[in-house]
Amino acid sequence: MNYVSETLQALKAVSISELTIGDSLVNLGTVLEINENENSFSLVIERMGQRQVWNFSKIEEVVIKSDL
Repeated sequence: MNYVSETLQALKAVSISELTIGDSLVNLGTVLEINENENSFSLVIERMGQRQVWNFSKIEEVVIKSDL
């Protein structure tokens, strides 16, 4: 069967450098701030009612909810 759920169709893998404020990271939350460091990106993400800082290597790829 060639069925792809609507949920999977709404997901998109992007380079960390392509993220924008307001993007929703799958399993993490909404991106509130993006800070570029020498070797990484620091993201402030709204998760579980808190502002959390997550660090990602500049070569990382993340999955976001897409507005298809």
